[in-house]
Amino acid sequence: MRFAARIPALILLLVLSAVLLSGCNRGPAGVPPLTLDHAKALQAVDPEGALNEYQAISNHYSGSNQELAATALFDLAQYAADPNGYGSGASMHLEPGVPLTAGARKELSDRRASGLQQAQQALTNLQQHFGNTSVVKSPQFTELFNQVNDRLDQENSHLFTYKLIDALVAMTGRKPAFSYWFALLAIAVLIKVVTFPTMLKTYKSQREMQKMAPIIKQIQAKYKDDPQEQMKKVQEAYKEHGVNMFATCLPSLIQLPIFWFMIDLIEVYRLHFTHGTFLWIGSSLAKQYPAYIGANLGSFDMPILVLYALSMMLTMKLTPVSDPAMAQQQKTMSYMMTFFIMYYFIVSRWASAFLVYYLIQNLLSAVQQYYFIYLPSKNSAAVTISSDGAAALARPVSGSAATSPRPVKTTNVSSTVTPVDVPRPRPKKKKR
Repeated sequence: MRFAARIPALILLLVLSAVLLSGCNRGPAGVPPLTLDHAKALQAVDPEGALNEYQAISNHYSGSNQELAATALFDLAQYAADPNGYGSGASMHLEPGVPLTAGARKELSDRRASGLQQAQQALTNLQQHFGNTSVVKSPQFTELFNQVNDRLDQENSHLFTYKLIDALVAMTGRKPAFSYWFALLAIAVLIKVVTFPTMLKTYKSQREMQKMAPIIKQIQAKYKDDPQEQMKKVQEAYKEHGVNMFATCLPSLIQLPIFWFMIDLIEVYRLHFTHGTFLWIGSSLAKQYPAYIGANLGSFDMPILVLYALSMMLTMKLTPVSDPAMAQQQKTMSYMMTFFIMYYFIVSRWASAFLVYYLIQNLLSAVQQYYFIYLPSKNSAAVTISSDGAAALARPVSGSAATSPRPVKTTNVSSTVTPVDVPRPRPKKKKR
């Protein structure tokens, strides 16, 4: 047993020894040290390898030699954006002078588009992490940055998402302090209107599941020593009262395609979002605190991220808990999810336009949940379950006279209690 317990540690020791002895800490055997000359030599024989080596040089020297790291990223952007470089037919080993097939033309077009995106990412990283280097301050950087963004904007201008957001911005005169965030507000309201009928059914299911909480709590207490039987009885209770356990999963399924749609929409229009401002974004504070305050809606902004996180926690707080035993766990998970998303956005430096949209979306969701879940649940009669399993309906007190709760009849069928405030079981059809 002792030897078996030591096997994982032995394997780990062998792996570490192999790494140290093989020189993997210095790079693969037979590969020269990371240099710009070697990366340029790779362009003719291995385009993908050249891009990877430029990135590796930047990562390796980012702490010790920022000028060299910035130069590597700039060379990467130049090569990736060059239609005669990474986007050429030679880089795909196509025969010169031979007419291209439809498939080859599409592959070449996709490669050039991919090169432009990689160039834009490299130039964005240069701005964010190497802003004080001579590379970023040079006119060559500004020229390449504008060239890449203009070409990408031209490539994206035929997309539906681009046309949609551009039409909304143009509708209000392309005003920097109004048109761009108002377009995001219009899209958020439009999506809420389209999804409202589905969400209304979801809110109804959430209210019914909230009313089922006393029944579920009683079942869990009765069958706490038998988890399988407990789950079976819970499912029977939901089925008897006509409540769908999985109805509350629908909002997540709906939000997923909307999430990807908004990522695509903001990414293809990101160049134009650099002209937009919102409240403090783009104000004089951006010059005083450039690391935290966004210069425009196309850049990252920390206060908007904090507001987004708070709005997310608010919507989670207004969402009813279907299982009383899982209340604390769901609360903990909501906090963990919020902090994880904040960390991801901080590391990725997402455009503040995306966060402004979801801040608006969360506030609209909070208003809907307040009126369609929180208020109806608060105004409904409270159901209490006594220690012996009897359900009582607590009615409001009129005047100074207080009446004791009137007991409600319960069904003694394997954990199923039927208070007045709980969805009534569906009547069984009589056999003819």
